Amino acid sequence: MKLSSVFYKTPKGLDEISTRAHHLPSRMRAMLILVDGHRTGSELVALSNSISEGKKQLASLLAGGFVQTHAAARRVTATGASHGTPAVADDDISLARSYAVRSLRELLGEDAGSLVAEIEQLRTIDQLQQTLGRLRAALRAAPDQTRAQQFLDQIEMVLD
Repeated sequence: MKLSSVFYKTPKGLDEISTRAHHLPSRMRAMLILVDGHRTGSELVALSNSISEGKKQLASLLAGGFVQTHAAARRVTATGASHGTPAVADDDISLARSYAVRSLRELLGEDAGSLVAEIEQLRTIDQLQQTLGRLRAALRAAPDQTRAQQFLDQIEMVLD
């Protein structure tokens, strides 16, 4: 595990966040929540209570299939100059998109149809961020408001 790599949640990790299906211990779950597709392993470990615990938690999340890594990419302009802003990987939008679609179907059932179709067409994180207002409005009709709020919290965390 290279701590210089950027970590992001897998579908299994997103599932754990939304459903707690895998019953991760609270500290590992807290580490999983911190994984946002932008932070490196070093940054995540620095946020934990101790460096050694942070490394163990991150390694366990990686081994358990809750997170994956990709090398920190740099955005390159037409002139070939590299900027310090990491590029968003295609995997990040596809993971966020599939998580949003699955959660909306679970929360709204058939009423999620048009919003799901719209989200499936999104290609960038920015486009997904622009749909947050419509997501909030649609989820006001969800029967389980606790789960709806958890979903919104998680999707916002992914988009930060």
